[in-house]
Amino acid sequence: MNRILKIHLLILLFIIGSAGNSAGQAFRGSGDFEFFLDAGSLPQRNGQVIEFFQIAIPTKEIEYSEKDGSYKAAVSIYLLLTLGEDRIYEKKLMINDSRETPPSATDLTGFIYIADSVRVSPGSYLLSARVEDLNRDKKTLMGMLRKKHDSSTFENEVLEIAGFQQDRLILSEPFLLWGKKPDGQYIPNPIQIYGLKNDTLSFFAQAMLPEDSDATTLDLFMSVFDQKGERIDSVETACRVNGGKAFIFGVFDVNAYPAGAYRLAIEAAGNGELYALVGKDFSVVWELMNWKRPRRDVLVEARIIFNDTEYEEFRYAGIGQQEKILNDFWKKNDPTPHTALNETFETFMRRVSQADVSFGDHRRGAATDRGQIYIRFGPPDELVSETIPFNRTDLDEVVNKLDDQYRVVIHNTWKGLGTQDAQLYNTTMSRNQPYRGGGMDTGGYELWVYVIKGAPLFPRDKLMTIQAGMRFLFVDKDGVGNYLLVGTSEEFEDSY
Repeated sequence: MNRILKIHLLILLFIIGSAGNSAGQAFRGSGDFEFFLDAGSLPQRNGQVIEFFQIAIPTKEIEYSEKDGSYKAAVSIYLLLTLGEDRIYEKKLMINDSRETPPSATDLTGFIYIADSVRVSPGSYLLSARVEDLNRDKKTLMGMLRKKHDSSTFENEVLEIAGFQQDRLILSEPFLLWGKKPDGQYIPNPIQIYGLKNDTLSFFAQAMLPEDSDATTLDLFMSVFDQKGERIDSVETACRVNGGKAFIFGVFDVNAYPAGAYRLAIEAAGNGELYALVGKDFSVVWELMNWKRPRRDVLVEARIIFNDTEYEEFRYAGIGQQEKILNDFWKKNDPTPHTALNETFETFMRRVSQADVSFGDHRRGAATDRGQIYIRFGPPDELVSETIPFNRTDLDEVVNKLDDQYRVVIHNTWKGLGTQDAQLYNTTMSRNQPYRGGGMDTGGYELWVYVIKGAPLFPRDKLMTIQAGMRFLFVDKDGVGNYLLVGTSEEFEDSY
C-alpha cells in the first residue's frame, strides 16, 4: 500500500473518529463532582474482546478526612453494562486513598483511579456508572435523612464494542497515559488532556496478528492531526512480535501544540501484506484556570454567553477545543484589542464572583436565574424585595409595577416551572388572586427594575428594543431560597 493512500486513510480516520465513533468510548460523570471513564478493547483469539474500564476522579473534587495524622478518601464506584435486558457486567469497586497531606484544591493533575475489565462479545451495549464520595454527606434534608452521599453519574450511554477480523492484523484503540509511577507502573489518563501540567503525550496499544502470520516485527507510523485533519507531528519506529502479539508504546512532546482538539493515529504494517490503522482523540490545554476549574464551572460560563445551539456544540467539544472556543469568543468581544486587558471578560468574571456570593442556593449563584440576569445586565437600578410577604396586597403591588406600561410575559416553561406552577398573574386574572406556591399564601419575591437597559455585556442584549427599561420578577415558590424567574417586562433571549 503506497504512502499517499495511507495518508489519505489517516485523514479519513480523523474525520470519522471526530464524528463520534471514538469519542463514544470516553465518558464524563456529572453531579456533585466530576469523574472520567475511558473504555477500550483488547482483541482476543476467540472473537471476544477484553473491555477495559479506567476511571479517574480528580482529588480536588472529593473530600479527604483527617484521621490519625493522615488524610483519607473513600470512594465507591458502581458499573453496569447491559445488552438489551441482560446485565452483562455489574460490579462495585472501592478506592481508598491515604496521604500525609491533603491534595491541592486547585490542581486537576491530581486524581485517584481504578481499572477493571470484562470479557465480552462485540456489540452495542449500554454503560452506566455511579461514583459516591463516602466522606461527604448530602447537605439536603432528604439526603441527610436517607444517609446519601455526594455522587456523580452517567446512565445508559452507548458503548460500541467493535468486532475484529481474525485473518487480519488487528490494532486496539490507543490507551492514553499520564505517565509512570516510581515503580514503573503506567498511570492511565481517562481525562485525555495534556499541556500546561503535563507536556508529554504517552500511550500504548496492542496488535494481534493472524495465526498463520510469521512476521517478527511491525513497522509503525504514528502521527498527530489537528482539528482540520492536517498532520502536525509524526514518528516512524518498529516493535517486536511475540506469540502473535505486539505491544506498542509511544510519546509525543506537545509543547508546540496550540490549545485545541487533536487526534493520535497509529499505522502498523508487517510482511508487506499486513496493515491496520487506529486513532484516539485528546486535548491540549494551556490556560491555568482551565486546569483549576471543574468542567461544570466552565459550562456555567458557556451557558450564559452562548445560545442554545452554540452551547450544545461547546458542551460536547473536547476540553482543549472548549478552551479555544472561549478564547476566540472573548477575543471577539474585547473592546480594546490593542491592550492586554479585556474589559468585557474582567467585568464578566467580577459579576460571576458577585453572583456566586449573593445568589447561591443548592447551586452556585452564577447558575441561578437571579445570577444569570445579574451577569448579563448588571445590578438593577431598583430592587423591591419581600422574603415573607405580609399579605396579598404586597404581591399585588409588585405585580402592578411589573405590569405598568409593559406587556407581562409569563415563563410557563422557565427552568423547571411547569404550566400549573407558573400561573403567577396575567392581565385577565383578578388582582385578588396572587401567586401561591409550596402550600404558602405567598412566596418570597424580588422585583428587579432597570430604568433603561442596565449594563449588558454582550451584543444581543445591547440590541434589545427597550424604550423605558426592563423588569424581572423572581419568586421563591417553595420558601427555601430558590428564586425562579417567573415574569419579565418583555420577551428576551434566555441565553446569549
